[in-house]
Amino acid sequence: MADDGLLVNFSVADQILSTKPVFRGGRWKERLTAKKAADRRHRKPHTTKSSIATSGDINQPTKPDDDVPARLPKRQKLDEPPKSHTNPRPNATSKEVISSLFSYNPSSTTVASKPESQNQAPTTPSNAPLPDGISKFTDLGLSPTISSHLLTKLALKAPTAIQRSTITQLLKEDSDAFIQAETGSGKTLAYLLPIVQRMMHLTALEGKKINRDSGLFALILAPTRELCKQISIVLESLLRCANWIVAGTVIGGEKKKSEKARLRKGLNILVATPGRLVDHLDNTEVLDVSKVRWLVLDEGDRLVELGFEEDVRRIVQELEKRSDVVNSDVVKDAILSLPTRRTTVLCSATMKMTAQRLGEISLKDAVHIKADFFDDLEGATAERSRETAFLAPAQLKQSYIVVPPKQRLVTLAAFLKHTFARKGSVMKAIVFFSCADSVDFHYEVFARKVAVEKTGRVPKASHNDSDKENGKPASSSTTNISQATVSHSSILASTPNPTLTIHRLHGSLTQQTRTATLSAFTRSGDPSILFCTDVASRGLDLPNIDLVVEYDPPFSSDDHLHRIGRTARAGREGRAVIFLMPGPEEGYVELLRQGYRDGIGRNLIRTEAEEILKKAFGNAEASLAVDQKPSAVGAGWSERAEQWQLEAERWIVDDTAKAGEMAKRAFVSHVRAYATHVARERAMFDVKGLHLGHLAKAFALRERPGHFGRNAKVELKKGGHRGEHSSKEAVGAQPKSKSQKMELQQPVIDGQDARRKMQAKMKEHLAAAGEFNIG
Repeated sequence: MADDGLLVNFSVADQILSTKPVFRGGRWKERLTAKKAADRRHRKPHTTKSSIATSGDINQPTKPDDDVPARLPKRQKLDEPPKSHTNPRPNATSKEVISSLFSYNPSSTTVASKPESQNQAPTTPSNAPLPDGISKFTDLGLSPTISSHLLTKLALKAPTAIQRSTITQLLKEDSDAFIQAETGSGKTLAYLLPIVQRMMHLTALEGKKINRDSGLFALILAPTRELCKQISIVLESLLRCANWIVAGTVIGGEKKKSEKARLRKGLNILVATPGRLVDHLDNTEVLDVSKVRWLVLDEGDRLVELGFEEDVRRIVQELEKRSDVVNSDVVKDAILSLPTRRTTVLCSATMKMTAQRLGEISLKDAVHIKADFFDDLEGATAERSRETAFLAPAQLKQSYIVVPPKQRLVTLAAFLKHTFARKGSVMKAIVFFSCADSVDFHYEVFARKVAVEKTGRVPKASHNDSDKENGKPASSSTTNISQATVSHSSILASTPNPTLTIHRLHGSLTQQTRTATLSAFTRSGDPSILFCTDVASRGLDLPNIDLVVEYDPPFSSDDHLHRIGRTARAGREGRAVIFLMPGPEEGYVELLRQGYRDGIGRNLIRTEAEEILKKAFGNAEASLAVDQKPSAVGAGWSERAEQWQLEAERWIVDDTAKAGEMAKRAFVSHVRAYATHVARERAMFDVKGLHLGHLAKAFALRERPGHFGRNAKVELKKGGHRGEHSSKEAVGAQPKSKSQKMELQQPVIDGQDARRKMQAKMKEHLAAAGEFNIG
C-alpha cells in the first residue's frame, strides 16, 4: 500500500496497548464479577514495584542504604502463642485475631489516694456483743433457763445492742415493731428469744407443757430457702432448752406430701417462704392459723423485690379472717399469757421504700427499733455519726480494684491465687457474680483439671476426675450432688493450701443440691471459695468468712451492703473487695465511702490490676499452675499472664460444643444483668458504654458472640436448658450501612423490661431460680 504522507503521533510511554474486554450475556452479577477480575489482572503489573517483582534476583541493583532504610524484620506479637501450641482451626481461612491483655485498655478517670491509716487506733467493732458490765441476758427479762443455755451451749455471754433493745420491747409490749440494724448484729435471735420466752412462760402458768396439739403460735417468713434453713437451725439450737416446743419449715423445692404430714402432726413455730405458705393455705386443710400471735417478716425489703408483696398481703388477710372466725372465749383463756393481738415484726437492714410499703400492709402503730453500739461507749467514739440509715460494720476493711474489661478473668485468678498463697490469712471466701450462667462458667474455668505436659497442651477439663482420684465413689446421689457443685482447684492451689476447694451456689440448682453445697461449704475445714449469686447475700451467717469479693458490682448500693455483711459478723474482722472497670464505674467509689461512719472512707484502699498481676505472676515458681511450661520459664509477669489467658481461651476452642456455649451463655447473661442496675446508678453502669469485644475476653472468648443485633431477641428454647438460644434468634440482622454497623456495636436492651422479666422469673421459682438469680 502506498504511503499517503500522513504522520500520526501516538505517545504510549512504556505501557502496552490493550483493549478492555466487553462482557455480554449472563446475569449482571456474573458480568460484574468478571469485570472486576479483569480489572485486577489488568492493574497488577503496573501496581507491583519492580524491586518486589525481582526480589529473588541476587544481581538486581539496589539503592544505597542512605536513600532507603533497610526494612526491619516483622516483630512477633507478644500475645501470639508459639507454633507448637497453636490449635489447628477447622477453617483454614479463619481471620481470628487474638488481642493482647495490655493493649488498647481504657485509662482510669480518677487518681488513687493514699489511705490515712498509719497513725490511727484500731477500730472498735460496731456489731459486737456489748462489753462486760454493760448488759447481760438476765437483765433483759429472760428466764435463767434460757440465759444459762445461751451461755453454756451457744457461747453467748452478752447481747448486742439491737438484741438488748428488741428483746426488752417485745417482752414488755404487744405493739408491732420494725427492727433495723447492721448485718451480723444478731437480728435472728433478737426476735426469736422473746417468742420462745413467752411460750415457755405460758407453760409455767398453765402447769403443763405446750405440745404439738397446742396449735401454731408463731409464723416466720423469709425470702429465700437458704435463709429459712438457717433460721430453722438457729431456732432448733435455741429450743434445746425447751424441747417440748416444736418448730418446722415449709419451703419450695421439697415434696408437698412430706410437708403436709409435718403440718398434720402439729407445729408451734413455722418458718416458711411466702409462695409455699400461700399454697398450703389454699390446699392444706390441716394448716390452722387461728392461734398465730407472731408474724415475723425477715428481710422485708427483699420480700418485695422478689415479687412476694401480693403473697404477703394474702397471708395477712388470711390470718385476720381466720383469727376472727375462731376468736372465742376458750381460745382467749388458752393464750392468756400470749399477746392479746397478733404482733407483726418487720426486720430489714436497710430503710427502703419497699420495706415501708410492706410495713403499710402488715404493721399497725409500729415501734422503730434501731440501736447503735456506740451509744454505750464513752468519749470521742460516741460522737460518731448516727444519721445514716445503714452503715457497714466499723471493723470491716473495704477496698476496690480498677480492672480493664480484658483483664478481669486473669486478675480474678491472680487475686485468689495470691490471697490463698498466704497460709492462715484467709480460710473462706465468697465471690459474688451477677447471674447463674456466670457462676457456672467461672466454676468450670477454675475447677477444670489441668495437667501440663512437655508439649504444653492442656487436656479437656473434668473436675469429676479429681473426685475419683481422691477415692470418692460416683454411685450415690449425694456424691453426684457434691461432684456437681464442689471440686478441688488445681489452678488456684498453692504450696500452703494444696487442698483449695471451690463450691458454687445459685437459684437454678435443685434444692437438694443447694442444701448439700451450702452444708459442705459451712462444714469444710479446708480453705474454700464459694462462687454464688445474690442468693447467698441475705441473712446467711456462714462461719469463718474472711473475705468477700464482688466480682460483678451489685444491682444497687443496698445490695452491696448486704453482700459485704457476710463477713465481719458479731465483732469479727473481715475484708471486702469489689472489681470496678475504668471509667464511669469509678464513680461507685463515692457510694462506698458513704458506708463508712465518718462519711469519708479514709481507709478505702485502691489497687491497680497490674499490681495484683505482678504479685501473682512475678515469680515463675509461685505462678498459677497453667504457667509451668517451658514457654513461660524465664518470661516476665506480663508474658505469664498472657499465657494463662491463652490457656483458658484454648480450653474454650478445644471444647466448643460445651465450654464454648457455656462461655457464650455467661457473656449474654452478664450483659443482660448489667442492664438491670437501679435507675439512680445507671449512669455509672451504662450497658451502652460497655466494650463488648474487650468484655468477651473476660469470658475467654476471642471475639464477641453474635447474639446482639438491632432487632435480635434472645429467648429460651422449648424444653431446652436455661440460657440456650435458638439459631435463628441468636444471629442479628447483617448491617447494610456504616451507621447500622455503629449501632450494632452495642446491644439494644431495655433495662426496665429486663428487670420485669427478672422479677417474674424469680417469683416463679420462689428462690430466684432465673437467669439472673439475685434472690
